[in-house]
Amino acid sequence: MNALALRRGSAVAEPIWGLVAAGREKFAVDLDGDASSFDAPSWDISSLKDRSTNKATRRVYFTRHGTTDQVLPLLYADVVKSWIILDRHSAGNMARRLSAARILWEAILLRRQGKPENFSWENLTEEDISQCEILMREKWNESTTYRQMVSLLVLTKFLAARRVCRIFSYTPQTPRVEDFSRHTIAGQEARRDKLPSQAALNGLADIYRQYATEPRDRLRAAALAILVVTGLRIGELLTLPVDCEVEEVRGGKPRYGLRYYKEKARGGAKMFAVRWLTPTGAELAQRAIAEIRALTKGTRRRARRLEETPHRVVIPGFHWGSRMTADEVAHALGLRNWSSVYRISARQLPRHPCASGFYYRTFEVEAHLLSQRAKRLWTVDRRDGTFQMLSETLLIAPKRFFHPGRSAHPLLVEPVLIQQIADFLSGRAGAKSAFERFDIREPDGSFCEMTSHQFRHWLNYIADKGGLPIDLQTRWMGRENPRDTDAYRHATVDERLRWVKEGIRDGKLSGPKADMYFELARTYRDNYLDGEIQAVHVTPLGLCLHDFAVTPCPYHLNCVRGCSDYLRTKGSQSERQHLIQIQRATERALSSAKAYSARGNEEITEPWVRHCEETLAGVKKALAVDDATGPMDGSLVPASPGQPSRFKKLMD
Repeated sequence: MNALALRRGSAVAEPIWGLVAAGREKFAVDLDGDASSFDAPSWDISSLKDRSTNKATRRVYFTRHGTTDQVLPLLYADVVKSWIILDRHSAGNMARRLSAARILWEAILLRRQGKPENFSWENLTEEDISQCEILMREKWNESTTYRQMVSLLVLTKFLAARRVCRIFSYTPQTPRVEDFSRHTIAGQEARRDKLPSQAALNGLADIYRQYATEPRDRLRAAALAILVVTGLRIGELLTLPVDCEVEEVRGGKPRYGLRYYKEKARGGAKMFAVRWLTPTGAELAQRAIAEIRALTKGTRRRARRLEETPHRVVIPGFHWGSRMTADEVAHALGLRNWSSVYRISARQLPRHPCASGFYYRTFEVEAHLLSQRAKRLWTVDRRDGTFQMLSETLLIAPKRFFHPGRSAHPLLVEPVLIQQIADFLSGRAGAKSAFERFDIREPDGSFCEMTSHQFRHWLNYIADKGGLPIDLQTRWMGRENPRDTDAYRHATVDERLRWVKEGIRDGKLSGPKADMYFELARTYRDNYLDGEIQAVHVTPLGLCLHDFAVTPCPYHLNCVRGCSDYLRTKGSQSERQHLIQIQRATERALSSAKAYSARGNEEITEPWVRHCEETLAGVKKALAVDDATGPMDGSLVPASPGQPSRFKKLMD
């Protein structure tokens, strides 16, 4: 940064100093630091995490890209620091945004022949952004480059709004990578790798049902049982409140769900969402939650005691000023025997000589315990000034509870950590996974492997396989963008075609194509299905059987305008809701078109009016499916029964 330009009264000087001053103030509040800490070349941002279930310390570096010792110029770093602290959403988000800013500096140097003094925020241009995108594409794949370019443009908009740099109109040349690879053989195989194997799923069921007998195994197996039926993210599972169960009656039918803190949610405060479960899933979740509550009952009482006296760790049965023997200290610390106490240095735990050897003072033992206790007695920072405490969290355990070679600590409590679930499923150096310990193998003889996130992929696959529309998959899985669901849709094109063909053969699907199938002689039926059913698409309005590889959509994706490839699911409330929304929007558009036509613009508005009227007629037919007699709820019926299939037209 050209500091000389700032001292001479550059127009951007005051905005920069104001921005940095605000960043320093926010830093002091959020990280409880001072000015010298703000100026440090790296920050420890672990305290910014709003969940305490991941103990990994996050550190961000304000150094040149790929280094930890080549510090960025002072005022460049100060502006970037102010941005990520003032416009932050999460600790992980800060690290990603900083990465974009660090590589931007490399582009700036490249365009200025390695002379940092030639740069000022005033002369930041689109060419700098373009050069940065080129560097990103050299170092990262297209998907990462796109995300980092979005972060970079967020930075420029943030600074432009504060008059630090000028307004940009740069459009990234790297497009958002769509998940077209799922239609290729290699893409399908790569996506299938994200699904757990059938052997692993069966093995996990065996672990829960019979192999897991020790409390530490039972607790994790029960936690995974919840994951199986909910598809929650691991962080959402581990921060479930102890009173997470929700039961209500809607439409005369009881339903059961779990309250949870949604991850990756927009906005500041952490709010509850509810994951509603199927009857089978609800039954398993209820059993697992009841078992977890029983296993953690004593631990929860201890957590409440810690929360009542956050300044000390009270040792039951001892006054703070009394003496303790080595045996008593060993019991309080969860050590195997009194000799283990002597391995603790006298600086950490003072011992005092006496006629019988040594004794310990209770308040000093408490001080040692306090140093070992987790700094946080909460699991979720709700970002509204309140916290979900350990005692209010479903999955908690004594310290060292999952350590295979050590005794659990009876007086200290911590949340169940992500790493402890990962160790159970996958193991790590020096620790066997549950599959290894219980000798659960794949058909090829190798030990089964699994990650916690594979349950989410698996449940999404089941929902996609059952034909659940993508918008409902998105909402049920707690996502905010339907495009994010594409990464979890593992059903191949061939699978979708097979499901529809089987549905037609079994009489479960109704429509022109199904009717034609049964009109043909048996010897021609399979040939008909192979020739007629070439594509399947799940839409919010129902199923679409149009093959876009042959011709574009003749109805421009407006399925209700009489498309013979559109099938509706009778009784589907989600489809009905979308149709009603289209109906209301089209009615408003039709009113506008007619009003415009009344002012003497009939030639212009005639196609507009006709389009709206055709759409409304199609919506009316599609909605009438619910009232029609014949197919049971859940059957797919033609929304436009008057339209013959392509095969029928050829036959005629």
